[in-house]
Amino acid sequence: MPPKIVTCKNSVRAIILESLPPGATGDSAIFGLGGMLDSLGLVSFLADLEYKLSEEFDQVVVLASEQAMSRSRSPFRDVSALTDYVAELLEK
Repeated sequence: MPPKIVTCKNSVRAIILESLPPGATGDSAIFGLGGMLDSLGLVSFLADLEYKLSEEFDQVVVLASEQAMSRSRSPFRDVSALTDYVAELLEK
């Protein structure tokens, strides 16, 4: 992976972890089976995360989109999946 993408993913992961409840780690489940957030918590988390990502990367980031919802595996299932998904959106 090029250094810029690694740096981006590290920044995204840090923002995600600071936006989740205390105790979240890189392996934490976010939503779904064993997830730390219910549906209302997920909506609030995503709104907060979109704002922080937009501030950090100076571009509009929309996480809850048709693209996200149509995936066979939810990008909101855990920290790693969400990090990869956000990095993918930022690269566009």
